[in-house]
Amino acid sequence: MERINPMNFQPALTSRLSQIVFASALAFLPIRAVALNFTPDASRVISDPSYLPLGGQLFGSTEYSNSQTNSTTNNSTGALDSWNTTLNNTITQLVEFGLTDDLTLRATGSYEWLETNTTPPAGAVTVTNSNGFSDTAFTALWRVLDEKDHPFNWDLTGAYTPNLINAESASPIQEGTVARGGASAAFGTALSYKTKSFTLYGSGTATCLDSRTILNPSNGTTTTFDSSWEYVFTLSTQTRFWDRWSLNAGLSSTFYDNQNASFVNAGNHLITFVDRPTGLTALTGSLNYQAVPNRFVVSLIYTHDFYGDGGNTYPAQPNSDTTITDKDENVLSGELRYLLF
Repeated sequence: MERINPMNFQPALTSRLSQIVFASALAFLPIRAVALNFTPDASRVISDPSYLPLGGQLFGSTEYSNSQTNSTTNNSTGALDSWNTTLNNTITQLVEFGLTDDLTLRATGSYEWLETNTTPPAGAVTVTNSNGFSDTAFTALWRVLDEKDHPFNWDLTGAYTPNLINAESASPIQEGTVARGGASAAFGTALSYKTKSFTLYGSGTATCLDSRTILNPSNGTTTTFDSSWEYVFTLSTQTRFWDRWSLNAGLSSTFYDNQNASFVNAGNHLITFVDRPTGLTALTGSLNYQAVPNRFVVSLIYTHDFYGDGGNTYPAQPNSDTTITDKDENVLSGELRYLLF
């Protein structure tokens, strides 16, 4: 008889609850006729995806996210190795300061605590925990073209995330960290068009992920990953139905290069492998309410992430190959956006 993993019921329940909560929130929108205004508008609305603070303004956002990620791991023969579930809680803080109307500096950091449950087809569940701060990202944003003088907005961005916090993997007897274990640098561009009632925003970002190291404190092994690239493409919209209510909808795709990696095992042998990250496509919707018009916004956000297949390939030890499949994630978030001055 096929063994049923009881953890499989939890992802479905979490997904269903997230959808119910978001749909219920939509039901509280005021019900009356909506007349959308598509007259071009260069004003800056703090709930908007194209928003930048004006010169001398200080803007911030605080977001709490709860997510559940589910996947399966298969061995080199394609047989099931384990069911995997990760429960993640994250608080993210962003601060932006407008040096001028068209030049903004941003700092972003987060604190995460997560639990991963790994369940083999036969045997006990393995539970690991990781928590801590991520490395802070520092970004400069330049609005090259502003819609007040041109048909659309055109932004350029550059970001750097230093390697400030050591990366340590978790084990059943040792908590891990959430830091990446290496620095990164990114550059990107964005185009946006805003009207009185609607905004269309598209962006693309390329990130150079510098080499990184992850220590396993339980056995003293350090795994080193070579540098690689990450590419993110995003399309977002905001529809402002009423003076204080708006809806965002977005689609993004993330692509990762494969990473060459290695470690020295307990027998003092060098083991090399190729890490094949799981790229993802994310669908996002949010409901926004301007509690204080253009000063304080409350948002409820739901995201569903669809992941591709990934895993590890060992060129000299193909029997050790693993493949990650059936991976998806549900994320429910609450965000506060505020203009301090």
